[in-house]
Amino acid sequence: MAGPDDEFKAKARQLESEYLKSDDPIVQSGFSGGTDRWIAERSPLVQGIDRDGDFLDVGCANGLLAQDVMKWAAHAGFELIPHGFDIGPRLIDLARGRLPVFADNFQVADAWVWEPDRQWTYVYSVLELSPEEIWCEWIERLMSWVGTGGRLILGSYGGRTPRRDPLDVEEVIRRCGLSVGGTSVGGEPVVARFAWTTHTI
Repeated sequence: MAGPDDEFKAKARQLESEYLKSDDPIVQSGFSGGTDRWIAERSPLVQGIDRDGDFLDVGCANGLLAQDVMKWAAHAGFELIPHGFDIGPRLIDLARGRLPVFADNFQVADAWVWEPDRQWTYVYSVLELSPEEIWCEWIERLMSWVGTGGRLILGSYGGRTPRRDPLDVEEVIRRCGLSVGGTSVGGEPVVARFAWTTHTI
């Protein structure tokens, strides 16, 4: 798969330095709305979790989301083992320090080059990690990492200032020829959308 062009990847690499301008773990995750909004706008993705398993966060930044998803899922009665990878080595160092018991589950990798030797029960990513013109290629790649019966959970984050609506993740999944198993939204007004599809083959 060709993947994004060099300019798109260069911008993705620059995010590490932007995130690490702050010592706040939430800001280091690419979010600037504080703890209450973080929970309100990110925790709805756990509605896509329906059983115990391994959770892979693609573009995991400092590991905070993977850590919190593990906690939020536990409140719903499910046990998750967190995994993640990111293109930023300093962010992965933070993720490993945040979750030392699972440090070996976090690694530096380029999502468009990496070829894992395993699959996961849940794979999570945001559509914005891929240019729009190759969304279906991106989704196909992510689905190849989901074990049979597992779920690909996709998200999209909007913003409040300036007002920016999240992408219609459900519509994109359908456009790419897959069935939508469920959806959830986060924030008031809605600034995060999530949808999931099950790997049935």
